Amino acid sequence: MPGISTPMLALIIDDGGYNMEYFENMLGMGKRMTFAILPDIPHTREAALKAYEDGAEVMLHLPMEPKEGEKYSLEKETVRTGMDPMKIQKIVKGALNQIPHVRGVNNHMGSKATEDPQVMGSLMEVLKKEGLYFIDSNTSPHTIGPEMAHRAGIAVGRNDQFIDNEKNIKAIKEAIRLAIRKAKQEGKAVAIGHPHPLTAQAIKDMIPEIEKEGIRLVFASEVVR
Repeated sequence: MPGISTPMLALIIDDGGYNMEYFENMLGMGKRMTFAILPDIPHTREAALKAYEDGAEVMLHLPMEPKEGEKYSLEKETVRTGMDPMKIQKIVKGALNQIPHVRGVNNHMGSKATEDPQVMGSLMEVLKKEGLYFIDSNTSPHTIGPEMAHRAGIAVGRNDQFIDNEKNIKAIKEAIRLAIRKAKQEGKAVAIGHPHPLTAQAIKDMIPEIEKEGIRLVFASEVVR
């Protein structure tokens, strides 16, 4: 029987709202999964509603400034360092308002922004007021997200493993196994993937192995503290 000592793995699928065919391919697995939805894109609301109707948990995937930002095509409303705190909070609130059933937030990119005290302090003020949790996507080894969240009294978790940096089923499965190992060692783990056919197939293939290893798939809200 699953109990308090059962290792937990939260699978988060980022970048929801662009390709609905790929997104819908991630649904229907019958397991607890979490979908992080981007704001200000063609299918933002539709993706959030479909995920919720499928029994998944819904997060805001908040665009935040990366290092070497000139190399990337950034989202329309990206939270940047040097922004006025009121502007940051306006962006965050505006994004949250687009996503029905939102329970928490994680960062999209953000290797620069998550190192910045003013940015993260402004974000945490909104999350505290809205009663939302924060998952640090861990795009920088120097992120202060977890520290700032704890200081603000916000439930927080941290990504342990990106599973599909390499678009190869074997590699994705091996990354999931690393997350399984982490869950066994720590009692819980967070792994992040993306709406891609190979990721969907790898997760479907791995569910029996995850369960055989005694790991319980859970929502992101179940691993935050």
